[in-house]
Amino acid sequence: MGNRYTLTKEQRQEYSRHLMPCLRQPGGVELKGGHGIYFEDTEGKRYMDFTSEQFVCLLGFGNEEIAEAIYEQALNMPVVAPLHQTDLRYTLYHKMASVAPEHLNRLSFTIGGGPAIETAMKIALKNVPESDLFITLYGGYHGTTFGTAAGSFISGRGGTEVLNPEFFRFAVHAQRHFIRAERPYCYRCPWHQQYGSCSFACAEAVRETILHGAAGVVAAVIVEPIQSGGGQIPLPPEYLKKLREICTETGTLLIFDEIQTYCRTGHFFAADYYSVEPDILVFAKGAGGGMPIGGVLIHDRLTGFTNLMEDMQTFQNNHMSYAAALKTIEIIERDHLHENTCRVGGFIMNRLRKMQENLSCIGDIRGAGLAIGVELVKDRATREPLDNETMHDLFLFCKENGLFFQTAHNVVKLKPPIIIRKEQAGEAMDILEKGLRRIEV
Repeated sequence: MGNRYTLTKEQRQEYSRHLMPCLRQPGGVELKGGHGIYFEDTEGKRYMDFTSEQFVCLLGFGNEEIAEAIYEQALNMPVVAPLHQTDLRYTLYHKMASVAPEHLNRLSFTIGGGPAIETAMKIALKNVPESDLFITLYGGYHGTTFGTAAGSFISGRGGTEVLNPEFFRFAVHAQRHFIRAERPYCYRCPWHQQYGSCSFACAEAVRETILHGAAGVVAAVIVEPIQSGGGQIPLPPEYLKKLREICTETGTLLIFDEIQTYCRTGHFFAADYYSVEPDILVFAKGAGGGMPIGGVLIHDRLTGFTNLMEDMQTFQNNHMSYAAALKTIEIIERDHLHENTCRVGGFIMNRLRKMQENLSCIGDIRGAGLAIGVELVKDRATREPLDNETMHDLFLFCKENGLFFQTAHNVVKLKPPIIIRKEQAGEAMDILEKGLRRIEV
């Protein structure tokens, strides 16, 4: 592991004054480099990264094949203007369509997730006459761009408190385009029903919002098949099927935000995992193997962009990202990484369930493949959430012992690179179990 840019502690301290606060959050690590599922700090300490660096490095760090693909393309044409075509572009578009749900065959790439959501919103507006409204779910996260801000949960309030005052102010300007509906949070069902015997009032709430809660025509419902920032919550298959029916009945488009679920469920797309076909599918993050990329797939029946300037972004045609994305798909298929995702994900879930038998702080275990959430509570009977201070103590203990993860409220999110082996997952679970036993005392 190495980095050609090596600074002294004094230089880091001096240069840090140029960084905006969002880039200097407590709990972060001064990184030196990374390889496989590990990154290393400037003191030589190694950590298992169960965030995949914001869920981007699906194949881990230091993948030589991806590096070679990027290098070869950089020596040729790193960026190609949209008025030109290349065999790489044709090949990637064809390959991405071939691994997508059956009827989603046309693509448009962007430079990242937020812009991809905005692209999907434009497509929806083109296809639903006189519409200008979108429905998102409580706990949904769809980006922080000016156009997506009001659709993400961090622009709301927790009780009477604004979750993020500055972000809330930004979001207010775009607020009129978004309406929020209750989500299917089965562990804390707002209707106090039990999954498996419920009437899916959560889905009916979306129908009512479309028909009666919107002052105008709703263009689309935007959902993450597995909510990430909202608490690593998989939406039930039956809920998504009902949502598909409701959108079809009301003439509202269904948009899947798969920015964080790309290749994490044992399928390229969670739409296939759930056997529910959306009208528009958004992807990003891991699709580029570490390179910036995002995009949308649209259903054959929809009208796409007909003018280049409808969705023009200079770097949406970054051919280094194209090369990395194509190589990532090739490696996933060749090395049977979908199978590995299910195998290791199942192993982690089983370990967590065994822990739960003896640890009362584990309230709920949920997930699919390698997109797993562990909700921690003070009391399993009342389901009172574990407090922030204790969550932070758990994080610091695990970090000190070589396991790095993200939390969402009182939920530990476990989303390692999909190349992870069972032995590595076992080591990570040993560390997490020790940390959980400490907070049980």
